[in-house]
Amino acid sequence: MARARASLRMVLGGLLGLASVSCAGPNLWTDLTSVSTGETGRGRVRLPARMRLRGVGYKVPEKWRKRGFNYGTDELVTALQHAAARVRARYWQSTAGFADLSPPEGGPSKWHKSHQSGRDVDVLFYTKLTDGTSLPPPEEDMIVFSNEGKPILPAEYGSYADPNWAERRFDARKNWLFIETLLRDPTIRIQWIFISRPLQALLIAEARKRGRPEWIIAYAETVMQQPGDSLPHDDHMHIRLYCSRADRFHGCVDRGPVWHHEKKTHKYHGPERYDPVLWRQLAAMTEALGG
Repeated sequence: MARARASLRMVLGGLLGLASVSCAGPNLWTDLTSVSTGETGRGRVRLPARMRLRGVGYKVPEKWRKRGFNYGTDELVTALQHAAARVRARYWQSTAGFADLSPPEGGPSKWHKSHQSGRDVDVLFYTKLTDGTSLPPPEEDMIVFSNEGKPILPAEYGSYADPNWAERRFDARKNWLFIETLLRDPTIRIQWIFISRPLQALLIAEARKRGRPEWIIAYAETVMQQPGDSLPHDDHMHIRLYCSRADRFHGCVDRGPVWHHEKKTHKYHGPERYDPVLWRQLAAMTEALGG
C-alpha cells in the first residue's frame, strides 16, 4: 500500500506538471474545448458545445429552437443533459424544456443582457396535472406561476399559445431533483439560480419533506435568489455557472459573490482551485488504488 501511495503521489505530481505546461499561455486550448471569455453580460464563447434539440429527458421547444441560442460551454451542456436524464430515469414521462443558452459565438442579443459567454441557461419549469401526470414543456410559452404553484395569466400577456396552460401545476418534486442534481455535479459550480421567492419556498419545502441532506438544502438556499434588477423569474429558472479554472486562465470573469459552501469547499478547495477534469482523474486513480 505504501508503494501504491507513493506511485499515486508521483502520478499526481506528473498531472500537475502537465497542467502547468498545458497552461503556458492564454488561448492554447481554444482548438480543443470550449472557452468562455469575459463576463456573462459582456463576453463570448469560443468553440461552444451545441445543445442537441432533443435528448434523453429534454427538448428545446419550438420558440427557442428557432432562435438557435443552444450553445454553451462543454461543462454547462453536459451538466444539463445529465440532470435531465436523471429526472427522466426517476420519472419516466418527465421532459425538461431548455430555452436560451447563448448564440453560436456568444455576445449580445436583443433578448438578453447576459447569456453572452456560454455560462447561462433558461430552463422551463417541470409541470404536471393535478393527478401528478407529467406534462411536456410548452412550445411557445413560459407559464407564470403563483405563490402556490398554480398557473396565472398576467393582464399584460394577453394570452398563452398553449391551450392547456390552465391545467399545468408547478412540479416541485421534479424541479427540485433537477436542481439537486446540478448542485451535486462535480464538474460544475453554480453561482446563481434565479427564481422567484415563493417558488424557492416550494422547492425547499419539497426538499425537507423528502429528507434531503441539510448541506444540499443550505447550498440551494444560497444560490437560489430572486433577482432585484429584473423580473422575478416566476416563469422559468435562470442558471449561471462560475467560470471553470481553465476558462479563467483565458479571460473568463466572474462577477458577484463566490460562494464557499462548506461541503464543496472541503471537497474541491473552493472554486478558485477547482478543476473538474483533474479531479475526475484523481478520483478514478484513488478508487483504483482502493481509496
